[in-house]
Order: sequence, then C-alpha cells, then structure tokens
Amino acid sequence: MKVIVNVMAAVALIATIVAGKLYWNYQTPERAEVATSASASSSKARGGSWEDYASNLPEGVVEKLADASETGEPMKLVIVGSQSTSKGENGWPALLTEKLDEAYGEALVDVEVYEYKEMNTLDFVRSDTYEDIVKAQPDVLLFEPFLLNDNGVVGIKNTLENLDVIMTHVTDEVEDVVTILQPSQPIYNAVNYPVEVEELASFAKENNYEFVNHWEAWPDYKSEEILDYLSEDQRQPNKKGHETWAEFLTEYFVAS
Repeated sequence: MKVIVNVMAAVALIATIVAGKLYWNYQTPERAEVATSASASSSKARGGSWEDYASNLPEGVVEKLADASETGEPMKLVIVGSQSTSKGENGWPALLTEKLDEAYGEALVDVEVYEYKEMNTLDFVRSDTYEDIVKAQPDVLLFEPFLLNDNGVVGIKNTLENLDVIMTHVTDEVEDVVTILQPSQPIYNAVNYPVEVEELASFAKENNYEFVNHWEAWPDYKSEEILDYLSEDQRQPNKKGHETWAEFLTEYFVAS
C-alpha cells in the first residue's frame, strides 16, 4: 500500500511539472508579443520617425539631424537673443526645448540658450560677445539679433552692418553652421520697427540665412490686443506672448 501511495505521489509530481512547463511555454511568446507591442506603442507615442517631424525644416537642418541620428552625437541648437529670448522656465526657449525633446529626444537635439538682457548689436560687436557663439560651436544657430533693442538707438543700417560683422566671425569659425534669423516680438502701433523686420528678412535672404517671422502668429501689432501678449513696457513678451512665440517655432521645427 505504501508503495502504491509513493508511486501515485511521484506521478502527480511529474504531471504538475509537465503542466507547468507547458503553461510557461504557452505564456512566454504571448508575454514577448505584449512587450513588443508595448514598446512599439511607446515609440509611436514619442513620435516615431524623426524624418516625419523634420519635413518642414530646411535641408541644412535635416542634414544635421541625419548626422546626429547616424553618429549618436546630438545636433546642437544654440538659441541667442536679448531679454526677449528669456532663459526663464516660462520663456519661449524653454517651452520650445520641451517640445523638441518630446519629438526628437535629447539624444538627437541638444539645446543651449544665451540671453543678453538689454544688449544691442553695437554692444555685442564692441564687446566681442559673438565669441560666445563661436565657443558654443552650434550646428544650428537660432538668432534673435536684438532688433527691438536696436530700434531708435542703432538704426537699421548699422544694425545690419553689425549683424554682418557678427555672422562673418561665426561662419568663419563654426564649420557648416546653419543660421536661422528671427525678429524680436512685435510691439503696439510701431512705425519704423515693422520696416526693420522686413529689412532683416531681406538681409537673411541676401546672405543665404533662414528667416522665420513669428509675427504671423501674433495679433496685429496695430491692434490693442497685442498688449495682452507683452510686458507693461513691451520690452519682452509676457506669459501669453512666450507661449505664442513657442507655438509658432514648434510648428516650424516639429511638423504635425
């Protein structure tokens, strides 16, 4: 009797082991399939292919992204400007950086921001501050060249001459840099300033720089509504203005 009980126990143990083995073999492919599916969903949620997001960008920037993808070295985007290009957490550069990270990831795009409060182009040249850009060695330079700070102080002719000096130093010392110029924020009922923005656009075209005019996203500068987007002295955007500026640049850098 004792022998029979032992035999039955052994059979039960073997049956349990076999059943467990079969169950695990059945579950493993299913678990692997679930894991693969989750990974694919996560990748899709992060935005999928960088090429899709870069479809609106100029060829030079796309090439920089392709190099970053192949080499594993992120494309360095250096953002430079006045107090309008705030380094604060609610400034448009920070908001744009967040969106770039979501779309491309920090492994593909590295962003550095340089803010020069109340500086104009003449100050920038006289103090050799353009050397900061050279030292940063950007792949892509997004430059707000102090246009509002120059307004009524330097004059557009001198502004463009100063900008030419700055960019000559940068392009001579930073190999294959792609430069994107943009104006400072619009201000209410300006007269000469909008003409200066047009002059900056012409300068960019003549010198083969990219130009992005985020004014298109703001209310008409002749309307009092624009005041809702600016600080009290209009020297920089307020929270709403920074968000508007960032949204425009996000659409430029990240195709939907």
